[in-house]
This record gives sequence, structure tokens and C-alpha cells, in this order.
Amino acid sequence: MTCAFCATAMCGKNFTPVMFWHIARRVSSGVLVSCIALLCAFGTLVCEPLSLRKFVDLAVANNPQLRAAGADVEIAEALGQHARAARILPKFDLTVVAGPSPEARGNALVGDTDLWALSVFTRTEATFIQPLFTFGRLAAAQEAALQAVEARTEGLLDARAKLEQQVTEVYYGLLLADHLWDLAGEARREIGKARDLIEEKLEEDEGDYTYTDLFRLDRFVYDVEENANKVEKGRRLLQSLTRKMAGLDPDAVVTLAEDTLVPLTIETEPLSEYVARVVNRHDLRQLRAGIRAKDAQVKAIRSEYYPQFFIGGQLKYSHAPNRDDQSSPFAKDDFNFLQGGAIIGFKQSLSFGLTAAKLRKAELERKKLSYVDQLASMGAVLEIERLHGDLVEAQANLKAAKRARRATRRWFVSARDGFNAGLEEAGEIIDAVKEYSIIRAKYFNAVYTFNKAYGALQRATGGLIVGQ
Repeated sequence: MTCAFCATAMCGKNFTPVMFWHIARRVSSGVLVSCIALLCAFGTLVCEPLSLRKFVDLAVANNPQLRAAGADVEIAEALGQHARAARILPKFDLTVVAGPSPEARGNALVGDTDLWALSVFTRTEATFIQPLFTFGRLAAAQEAALQAVEARTEGLLDARAKLEQQVTEVYYGLLLADHLWDLAGEARREIGKARDLIEEKLEEDEGDYTYTDLFRLDRFVYDVEENANKVEKGRRLLQSLTRKMAGLDPDAVVTLAEDTLVPLTIETEPLSEYVARVVNRHDLRQLRAGIRAKDAQVKAIRSEYYPQFFIGGQLKYSHAPNRDDQSSPFAKDDFNFLQGGAIIGFKQSLSFGLTAAKLRKAELERKKLSYVDQLASMGAVLEIERLHGDLVEAQANLKAAKRARRATRRWFVSARDGFNAGLEEAGEIIDAVKEYSIIRAKYFNAVYTFNKAYGALQRATGGLIVGQ
């Protein structure tokens, strides 16, 4: 597959295995390295061909990192429920006890106690505290929890977008590898036909062919076979990655719903349009939700300077059947009584120094996050500019590759017909086959690069990478 995989500008004249490796390295760095970290659990065998949408859905369902991010969202939601519950009866306790009760008869002045005549007493206590006014402490805690949920949700969406981008690169990379493998097969067949013709002419002692021409073809066949083996190795690795990412059976045969790598039908917009969408980036939205959560935390800490007003209540009831009730309000019996009541009060923390230190720390953390947000915003804009440039460049290269493919096709057909008619030397057909394979490999690589650049730009602007 020497000529098929050597899709670089360095391959225009002299073909070597080093040139092939340059292309193989480009494909591996663009496809394999981006997804080698994705380790997903094996799942149920899926026999139908994989479309890109189906591949994404399977990868999302089987990716442990997304599951962990989903668990983080659920944890934040649970904390939000805790913050909401703190507004209504945050302390409401019921205690029930039972134990032995010695018999007691009489009153506070005259009584008789028998320690050996035991019965069982029961006691029930209910206590509650309801906040009345906290100077915004409870509301701030609830707001902080709400923003934490939003931050975790944006983190989940960002992780999903990253996974979708990696899945598309693997999918397009596998289509690219299939095309390069087909090009290797075509190169084998064309060189094989030329070799058969030269051998036939040499045996019949016809034409101007020499054994040197035959040796040149044999040398070229070695390059084709050597690099075709490298292509096959890359295909196997990509197929294995596809099975792992999609959660397929290890022995499942990977087939794609599409059989041709075609450029996406999109309209490249001006850079300003993409920059304006920077606010839709999930990572920036996550960071800003974190800043809002920190603002709420600052409010909650500041409220500690003020008293926390509340209403508290208690109801106690105890009964022992072997003891006389005491009707005097001054008599106390821990086994027979009924008490209840409610109070209004406030709690004031006097540790103003500690409160000031906590507040200062929270304010500085909030300020730090604002600086990080400024830096991240600048970096995001620069990334969008770079990715937009990559997309424009890839689109221009794709157009040039289309024109070059048509031109080399005409060259190849002319050289092949001339060689079959005995009008061209072996070197001419070798060069034509080589260059035609090279330019077609460059074309498919340009398609892959274009589609990949679009996906990267969509992720950087918070847009859809794969349609529904």
C-alpha cells in the first residue's frame, strides 16, 4: 500500500516507505491517540451495521467516564434536596423509651415506695426547631446547591461532547483505513497486470521491455505489500477500539453503515459568528456556574454576622401504671408527666474573627475563579480562531485534492493504455499508479481532516457534533 497511504506533499516525486510512515503516523495521531484512553465495558453483541449516530449512542451508554459524571450530577441534586429540606423543620426528633418503674403511692408529703414491685413505664419526647429569619443564610445555601447542580450538568455535557468528537474521529478514521486498503488492492492488481504483460512480452521476445523493467516492478510490489500490512494493522486496531467504545462483543465483526468517506455538507461561517458562540461552551458554562455557587457561599458566610431567629417546641409525655399522678405543680415525677410548649429565640455566633477569616477566604476563592474565567475565555476564543483556520484550510485542501484527483486519473488512464499498447515503459506505469494512488489517498485524508476539523470547531463552540 505504498502509494495508497503516502498522502503527503513530500510524496510528489519519489516514493519511499518513510513517506508511507509519515501518512500512517498522521492517521494514527489523528484517530488512534485521541481515543486510546477510552476504555469501556464490553456489552451485548450488535450485529447490524453501525451508523455514526448508532455508534455515538452505544459509546455514550457504555462509557464509564460519563456514568461517573452522571453520578456527580445526582450527588449534586441530592445536596440540593438537602438544602431545600433545611428550610422546613430542619430539626424534628421523636424519642421513645421504656424501662422498669418501682411502685410509688401517695404524694409529695406522704408516700410509700416499693422497690420490688416493678412495672414498665414509657416516655415519648418530640422536639422541633423551625428557622424564622436567617438573613439570607438558607436561601444562599439553596442557591449554591442549585448552581452546583448546573455546574455538574455542564461538566457531564462537556464530557459527552468530547466523547462524541472522539467517536466521530474513530468512525471517519475507520472509513479512511478501508479506503486506503482498497487503494492498496488496486495498486496490487494494476502492477500485477503490468508484470504479467512484461513477462509475456519477454517470453515471446516482443516489444522493448527488458528484465530491468520487471525488476523495477518487483521492487515496487515489495513497497506495496509492506505498507499494505501496516494499513491492515491499523485497521485491526481501529476495529478493536470501535468494539470497546461501542460495548460490542470482542469477536463481533465491525461493519459500518456507510461505505464511503464523504465530506460533510456544511457552510463555513465567518469567524465572528463562531466567536459569538463561545458563551455556549460547556466548560465555560460550568466555570461560571461555579462562580455563582461561590457567590452564594459568600452570602451564606456573611449571614453569620447576624442572629438566626427560630421557633422551637417540645412535647414530653411519660406514664407508669404503678405510680400515682402528682397533681401539685411543684411535685416532680420522672415517670408520670405531660409537658409541652414553644418558644421564639435567636442564636448569635460571637466568633466574629473566625467568620471574618472564612468570609475573606471565600471572597478570594471567588476572585480567583473570576480570573480563571477571564483566562479561559481568552483561551477559548484563541482556540476557536485556530480551529476555524483549520477548517478553512481543510476545505481549501479538499477542493485542491478534488482537482488533482481528476488530473491524475487522466494521467493514469493514459499511461495504462499506452503501456498495454507497448508505447510506454514500465517506469511510466509505475509512476502513474503510484501518483494516482497517492493523490486519491490525499483526497480521502483531506476529507477526513475536513470532517474532523468541523467536529472540533463544533465542540469548541458548544454546537452539535453529530445530528440526531
